[in-house]
Amino acid sequence: MCSLRLWEAGWTTDDICETLQVSRASLYRWNSIFQELGDAERPPSPLRGPARILTRALLTACQDLFAQESDLFLDEVVLWLAVVHGIRISTTSLSRNLWELGLTHKMLHKLAAERDEQRHEEFQQMIHDELLPDGSQIVTVDETSKNELTWARRWGRAMSGERAELTDAFARGDCYSIVAAITTDRYIAVDAIEGSYDTELLNNFIAEKVLRSLLAMSLPLPWW
Repeated sequence: MCSLRLWEAGWTTDDICETLQVSRASLYRWNSIFQELGDAERPPSPLRGPARILTRALLTACQDLFAQESDLFLDEVVLWLAVVHGIRISTTSLSRNLWELGLTHKMLHKLAAERDEQRHEEFQQMIHDELLPDGSQIVTVDETSKNELTWARRWGRAMSGERAELTDAFARGDCYSIVAAITTDRYIAVDAIEGSYDTELLNNFIAEKVLRSLLAMSLPLPWW
């Protein structure tokens, strides 16, 4: 440890404490441990409880539970184990069991369950085959929303090597949405409403604002 090496090099305890921002008591304690064990840190205690508290069946049930709701808190799982299976376990022991199972804590990602992979590939191929390289045929229309607050959690558990997906509803409170149409040169239309856009509102925005702007600017009708 740096503080002990400085002490051996002839530094005074006051200089070491002031330079490294450590207390004199810590310095003497580290030196005592080093004199006894040859290292400034004590090894972990060999006295530990059972390595596995939950059975394999319960661990599999926990794995299925987190696959459905990856953002559960440990105290919620503790309550579930107590009510459903009659198992009393601390959150610390539960965390150790889940870690050994491979359920690690990681950032949640919003799950795009509505995405159709085949239609996505067809769309990509259409862009490649039908559009000009300069992108002048493209008008992009997109919506973004802002709500008052969110109850979604940022962290959840998933198996090692897999993503932790967010499956809960993530928007709460009053919502406001804005939709805009943009070409490679400029914004050509924008609209904002309270709530979210549905199919009818989006169609009206395109027919009444986007196409009208294109005709007013004498631009050719785009590829959507």
